[in-house]
Amino acid sequence: MKVDANNQKIVPLEEVREKSSGNDKYRMFKGRFPKIVVTTIFFLIPLVGIMYVLGLHQTFGLTLYAEQYIGLFLALILCPVFLYIPATKHSSKEKVPWYDWVLSVLGLYVGLYLLFYYPDIIMRMTYVSTERFLVSTICVLLIMEAVRRVLGPVLLIIIAVFLSYGFLAPYLPGVFRGSKTSPDQLFNYLYIDPSSMMSMLNLAATIGLIFILFGQILLYFGGANILNDVAFSIFGRFRGGPAKGAIVGSSLVGSVTGNPVSNVLLTGTVTIPLMKKSGFSANQAGAIESVASTGGQLIPPVMGIAAFIIAETLGVPYTEVVLAALVPAIMYYLCLFLQIDLFSGREGITRLPKEKIPVLRHVLKKGWLVIPPFVALVYFLFFQGYTATVSGLYASVVALIFLALQREVFQKLFKLLCDVFVDTGKMMIEITIVLAAAGIVMGITGITGLGFNIGVILASFAEYGLFVLLAMSAIVCILLGMGLPSVAAYALVAVLVAPSLIELGVDPMAAHLFVFYFSILSNFTPPVAVCCFTAAPIAKGDPYKIGFRSMQLGLVAYLVPFLFVYAPELLLRYEPIVSWSETIGSIIVSLIACYLLAITVEGFLFRRLSVIKRGAVAILAICLVMPPSILEYSLFVNIIGFIGAVLFILLEWLFYKKTDLAIQSSKRSIM
Repeated sequence: MKVDANNQKIVPLEEVREKSSGNDKYRMFKGRFPKIVVTTIFFLIPLVGIMYVLGLHQTFGLTLYAEQYIGLFLALILCPVFLYIPATKHSSKEKVPWYDWVLSVLGLYVGLYLLFYYPDIIMRMTYVSTERFLVSTICVLLIMEAVRRVLGPVLLIIIAVFLSYGFLAPYLPGVFRGSKTSPDQLFNYLYIDPSSMMSMLNLAATIGLIFILFGQILLYFGGANILNDVAFSIFGRFRGGPAKGAIVGSSLVGSVTGNPVSNVLLTGTVTIPLMKKSGFSANQAGAIESVASTGGQLIPPVMGIAAFIIAETLGVPYTEVVLAALVPAIMYYLCLFLQIDLFSGREGITRLPKEKIPVLRHVLKKGWLVIPPFVALVYFLFFQGYTATVSGLYASVVALIFLALQREVFQKLFKLLCDVFVDTGKMMIEITIVLAAAGIVMGITGITGLGFNIGVILASFAEYGLFVLLAMSAIVCILLGMGLPSVAAYALVAVLVAPSLIELGVDPMAAHLFVFYFSILSNFTPPVAVCCFTAAPIAKGDPYKIGFRSMQLGLVAYLVPFLFVYAPELLLRYEPIVSWSETIGSIIVSLIACYLLAITVEGFLFRRLSVIKRGAVAILAICLVMPPSILEYSLFVNIIGFIGAVLFILLEWLFYKKTDLAIQSSKRSIM
């Protein structure tokens, strides 16, 4: 149950999760048998995953290929998806028609086929039997139908276009011409090749599963509410306090959930009404929640599950991705926080009413319970060197133990734990189908040579300079990401865009974080802006106005990726030619630039600023972060920008103090 700052019941957490997943399209079974079947399979998905991660099969002397476990996992995903989600919105939501039972059994079969026959398949990988051709074809078609039901037509159309390209590639002209592949080899490649669907399913079945479980434990056992209360108790007493509390709370919860839309519903039902009561307009409140919820995926150490996909794709330790993402995430939220502070000062928005602020000492009585899980996660990852999957599982156990110390949780521990497992299984359907779809795109891109062709197309823009190339890549990423879940959006652009940037000399980590940032920005970038459309009914505002205000608040997110491509030291990358002092200097300068950017956007420092002053501040911000690769005398320009920024802030403060003293003197003379 979610509660607001006054402990008023708002809505059951399960209902919020259903709304966030579009659960109005899911079946509410009338008969017991299909409901028992589906619920049991949902429960088995995380249970089987935990057993595999712990290596229990080895304890019993069973030898199991990773691909066999992935096959079992795929069977557990494809079997319930057709029972749980009707074919159309007009289909029965109470009874399961015969054709959905058939599709469910076929989904179970194509997964179990890998479980039982993979040892034989690996011995005859290149020889595609008629049986394997049929199974692989059915598997791809089932995933496409699952994509249509779970995610809608947008991603299905994208997959269909790529699949068609797999057949038509040798007949297309120019740079779009690709390698010819027979149908049996094509579907076999998509089904079992490590460079296609298999790699994406492996991510879902291990890292994705464990960290979704970790997030569900925090959500169901009250960890998310604790994080929210801590944020409001600390920041509620300052100007614009509700918005600042919303930023911190939504960022922490969003890092765990990895789903911006879900996060808007989970935290927005509390934060948006509080912001409106404090003086923020409906559109302002909706925009703040949308940007804060989206940015949760940028915050280490969890970052949804994107960090693990980046690590897997680049073949680098997960800890390296976490370090690289740290400074950009700080810049994102610092700028957002400063903008809200300046906006509140400009509009005269004060603190949260005292009775609305959770008492810190009361919050901390339970607030410390959320610390051990994150400490454990960092400890096992960084100090013990365990894999992300094992570390996430251990952190989940720690979260379960400590959060169960709450009396209200302990009293219904078994029921909550069952709900956690079942809801984890439900969430894994969407994530797995998304990653499987991305795997199909990845496979088509690899086997036809499309990735190379896209690189050639982007290379043509490189003739006009790196900036033009990056700008075009950013546009492509936003367009590909519109309307898609964030994991799907990143997985898609990581296959299509990131390799081209790397080929043209961009640091691999910078390239992947660049496309990651722009793929998730579509969550609050009009015209789709799914977060804004989700926040609009809660805020009772206009989704498009919320979207355009979100773009203002999230402006730094559009600029930071360009910044760390030109200055990879911001990603804390080891570069022999860059000293730590230079790296620290770049970080400090970038944070100052964020402050100047916030001043520019909001037009306020100690008082309202004219358009000319805002333009001057913007120029100073650009001068501060001008990289050497663009301008030969960039260091001189950086110094000018720094001195100019200090002088501007100092002069504005002196003028403000002088004006304030004059006002006080005038009041005393009147009295």
